[in-house]
Amino acid sequence: MAAKEKYAEPTYLECGFGELEYKVISPEACCRCGTCEAFCPRIEHKENKPTLVDYDPLCGLCFAYCPRTFLDMGEMEAKLFGRTRNADETLGIYKKAVSAQAQARQEKAQDGGVATALLVQALQSGMIDCAVVTGRDEEWRTVASVATTAEEIKAAAGTKYTISNSVVAVKEALDRGFQKIGFVGTPCQIQALRKVQLLEEPYELGQKKIALLVGLFCMENFEYDELMQGLVKAKFGLDPKDVSRFEIKKGMFRVIDKNGAAHEVKIEETDAFTFKGCGPCFDFASELADVSVGSVGSGEGWSTVITRTEAGDKLYASALAAGAMQEKAVSEKGLALAKRLAVGKEQRFVSKSQEMNVSGIKR
Repeated sequence: MAAKEKYAEPTYLECGFGELEYKVISPEACCRCGTCEAFCPRIEHKENKPTLVDYDPLCGLCFAYCPRTFLDMGEMEAKLFGRTRNADETLGIYKKAVSAQAQARQEKAQDGGVATALLVQALQSGMIDCAVVTGRDEEWRTVASVATTAEEIKAAAGTKYTISNSVVAVKEALDRGFQKIGFVGTPCQIQALRKVQLLEEPYELGQKKIALLVGLFCMENFEYDELMQGLVKAKFGLDPKDVSRFEIKKGMFRVIDKNGAAHEVKIEETDAFTFKGCGPCFDFASELADVSVGSVGSGEGWSTVITRTEAGDKLYASALAAGAMQEKAVSEKGLALAKRLAVGKEQRFVSKSQEMNVSGIKR
């Protein structure tokens, strides 16, 4: 018997970095999630993009797991949930949608501080033994890290609003020997890690050790240099180090400085700073996460929480039972707003995919 008949071969053998570069990186469809950099030792992040730094064996790994080469949402839903979403399930398949607030909310936490509270609860309950989180430096540059204590998770609280290749830190967690890895990130990052978990390829990357995915709501993200130079500095006269927090409220993009003063523009005025790779993305509410968290749909100081899988539902219930959070019903008006944004992002996905000639992503 020939070796290739005895042992499974990757489906995308001979689709190497050249194909990834041609189809995704060069046309700027890359979402910079960091997945190819995390799982291939020959790819590194250079000049703000994935770059091949060694011989390419054409194994197909980078091409297979990139969420922009191809993505069949229906197939992934069927594997994860046992069915595909119905036409009226605009926010994806889920078990429960509520408004929630962390009882011990961190000062720099976003909205209700729920994502932080859920990760801390997962760590303290033993559901995970580490969490990959995205923090920042004093200049608001994102820094992905492996958190092993509640204090380290809390230190990374707050939305950063700029692109980060956070999945690279999953590799760090695997290399350090962690067995139950939690991850919090944007929809494209969640798509990538679910693809790593669910795609039936004979690569052993430690994907079974990814135990929890907490997804964030995301309409779009921003380029660091463009946002900081074009808006924060040019429009508001602030240096990045003078910024206390960013937030999007009632159609306005707001920058709060360290004196507490708010500087704001209409969200439409930030289009020039939007990351181009966000265009071919239809997912507003991190539909493939175990649990999704965002501000849209809930009042000031509260987060909208959507539990999707058994793991996500169990974690949320345990956080409530432990007194880490309180909840209330999400309003129909709030949920309707989240659904409208989800539909709007899906419509933008269609037009941007045509404009950027992206054809492998199936909603």
